[in-house]
Amino acid sequence: MYRLIYFLFLIFPFLTAAQTKPSKEYITHLNAAKSHNIGLVKDKSHLNNLVKKGSLVAIKKRGYGYRIDNLTHSHAYLVPKGKTILNNIARDFVKQAGQNFFVVTSLTRTESDQNRLRRVNSNASSNDSSHCFGAALDISYIRFNHKKGTNSKLEKILEDILKQYQKNGKIYFVKERKSRCFHIIIR
Repeated sequence: MYRLIYFLFLIFPFLTAAQTKPSKEYITHLNAAKSHNIGLVKDKSHLNNLVKKGSLVAIKKRGYGYRIDNLTHSHAYLVPKGKTILNNIARDFVKQAGQNFFVVTSLTRTESDQNRLRRVNSNASSNDSSHCFGAALDISYIRFNHKKGTNSKLEKILEDILKQYQKNGKIYFVKERKSRCFHIIIR
């Protein structure tokens, strides 16, 4: 018995260090996603019910100024305010960048989608994800006009637009280096 207690005493600091406490920024972003009051999207059936009620709306595969990638771990739906903001960001992007478009790589995820994603993407949150509340999307900053690769000019235009939307209180965004996208949360 004493050996067990001694063993647990020795490994306890390592066990607690492995747990990650969400950052203040993460909590702020998650609360913004939760503020749309649709709750955590549990599974495909729950997603379909939210669509029927109008709590989530479909996002077209090809929109003015954007394209939706082939989604493997998410679904092309957002809260209605999210659809409006995506369309506005795309419109502003075309105004500044000319006839170019960006690529949306992730939208609403179910809880089971998020669990599957964790197995293949170490960047996927081990806590609740704002994507699971229908109020987040990812836009690649290395994919414009069906071309994969760095385009500093278009990346800067898009980032400046996102900064303005954040300043105006419409979104939060994070530039994710590992997955090379702008993670955008609708406020």
